[in-house]
This record gives sequence, C-alpha cells and structure tokens, in this order.
Amino acid sequence: MNSLRFFVNRHRRKVLFTLGVVGGGYALYRFYSAQKERMLVLEQEEEAQRQADELVEIRLREHFESLQRMSDSSSLGAALDTLKDHLFEALDYTELTERLNKGKGHLNPHEKSQLWERLKILSFTKTVCALWAMTVLNLYTRTQLNILGRHFFINQARGFENLESVDQSIALCQQKFLGSADFLPQYGVTGLIVRMEKIVENVLESKHLREPLTIGELYDIFRRILNNFPSSSLHWINYVIPENGLLYQELSTATSTFGVSQLPRAVLSPFETERAKLEQLMAETRDVLLSNDFSVILKQSLKTVLDSMMDEFNTMFEGSAPSSIPLAKLLPPVAHASTVLLEHPTKNRFINIIGKLPQVQSFFALVYANAGGIS
Repeated sequence: MNSLRFFVNRHRRKVLFTLGVVGGGYALYRFYSAQKERMLVLEQEEEAQRQADELVEIRLREHFESLQRMSDSSSLGAALDTLKDHLFEALDYTELTERLNKGKGHLNPHEKSQLWERLKILSFTKTVCALWAMTVLNLYTRTQLNILGRHFFINQARGFENLESVDQSIALCQQKFLGSADFLPQYGVTGLIVRMEKIVENVLESKHLREPLTIGELYDIFRRILNNFPSSSLHWINYVIPENGLLYQELSTATSTFGVSQLPRAVLSPFETERAKLEQLMAETRDVLLSNDFSVILKQSLKTVLDSMMDEFNTMFEGSAPSSIPLAKLLPPVAHASTVLLEHPTKNRFINIIGKLPQVQSFFALVYANAGGIS
C-alpha cells in the first residue's frame, strides 16, 4: 500500500493525465452512445413520417382517381338527360320537315326557301349547343366532385371519420351542390340557344343550301361558330351556375334528380351549416370556372370533341362520290350528331376523350389539391 502511494506521488502528473484520458474517453463514449441512440430515434421517426407521407399520398391519389371515374357516372348522366329534353324541345324541327314533306307542290319557292333556311339554322344550332353544353357540363361536374372530394379528405384528416353519423341536412347540402349541374339544362340553356343561334345565323348567312361542301369546309363552319362564341367565362358563367347557392335553393324543387341515396359514400363528410357550406362550395366552383386555366382547358376540350365528331363525318362519307356534298343533304347528319353528343356518359365516347386529355387531368389535380396554381 505504501509502495502504491509512493508510486502515485512520484508519478502524480502521469497518473492524473492517464486518468484524465480514460475519463475523457469514457465520457466521449457515453456522449457518442447517446448521440447514436438519438440519431437512431430520429431516423426511426423520419422513416415513420416518410411512410405516413407515402400512405397519405397513396390515399390522395386513389381518392382523386376514384373521383375522376365517379364524375362520369354521377350527376352528369341526369344533367345530360335533362339537357337533351330541353334542347331538343326548344329546337324541334319536326313541324318544319312535316310542312316541307306535305307541302310539296303546294308551297311557293319563297315559302319553301324560308322553311329550308330555318331548318338549316336549327340543325347547326342544335348540334353546336349540344357540343358546347356537354363539354361544359362534363368539366363542371368534375370541378364539383374534386372540390367536394378535397373537403371530404381534409375533414377526414381532421378526425371526422364516422361517415355513418352524417347529418341529413348536411347530406342535403351536398345533394343540392351536386344537383346544381341541372342549372344549365334547366335554366341556362335558353340563353345559350339564343346566343348560339345568332352566331349560327351570321356564319351561315352566305351558305346556300345547294352549295357543295367538303367535310373540311363543314369542319370550318363548326370551328367558326365555336370561335365566335365568347371564350371568356365572364360572358357565359350565368348560363352554367346560379349567382349564388341560395338562389339555386329557391329554384330547385324539393326532389332533386340526384338524391341523397345516390350520393357517393366517399364524398359525405360533416360540414358546417347547410346554407353557409353550400355558399362556400358554389363560390369555390364559380372561382374555378372564372379562372383563365379553365378557359384554356375548355377551349382544348371543345376542339378535341369537334375533331372527334368530324372523324365520324369523315367515316360516314368516306368513299362517297362526289367529295363535295350539297349543304341541304348534310343537314340530317349534322342534326343527328347532337343525339350522339348527348348520350349517357357510359356510352358517350366524347366524355371519355375529354377525361383522358393530359391538360384536363393536370388541371383537376390542381383543383383537388387546391395548390394555388389555378389563375
């Protein structure tokens, strides 16, 4: 013991240095271990957050894709049926054709010419109105479902996951919101017809019924009519959507064409009061329709539908001689095109074509995410 004390006293500096090194090393080891454990916990938390983010992204994508599929089979079908009834009733030319058929040999040239001219205007107006309205209704219902879907997803993320407890008044709010797709077929179609008919009259003023037309020239007529219709939504917004949700509540009947039982379960969520929420949803929809980006995709969609429709005319008259056909003979297929354009979404290839446009898909991804990229 004395020898150890003597050794320590003799080598005090070295011993203290050694103890300091050992102690420092141990402290450094403990610090390293603690840091390593902390880093491991952070990595685990980051991995858990990454997996959670991936799960949210997957759910968002799946929900978004389901909404796009849903948009073609929800209120759009009922709206197209109503549009078809009202449009065909307003532009019915049955009486004209009957008078032309029964009046052979009895009508003077002036009367006959007037009837044919009226038939010409009605045929083109009917089909162009059908083309424009079908395209707008398609985009409108997609806008509605993506806005409603975003609200649902946000509410679900906040913990409102018990969909069975949805209050009936809230479901009614969403029913009326989705049912507002009927506004154009029920009310706006009258103003649309009046405006479109004036454009058709101006474009066809110089086109005589005996004038031979190629399919390319027929395409040009349709293109000119659509180009003369205002592209800015400021000029046609009131054909498509009521000025406010409360106005539509007054216009709507007690029973909507899109009932509560038909509401997709995926879009039901607990909202605030019915009137306030309906106003909010309608205001958001109006903002989207008034955006420049919506005008761009509408223009692209109209062009795509027109191109597709003219492909059917090309197929119809392919191989026929001569290549030019009198305008009068083109009127029946022109008028019939309106029926094809307004077929139910499950049979309507034009609706399918619009939904597959990359510009349309990108636009509604922004609407769903509410990313602020819409201008």
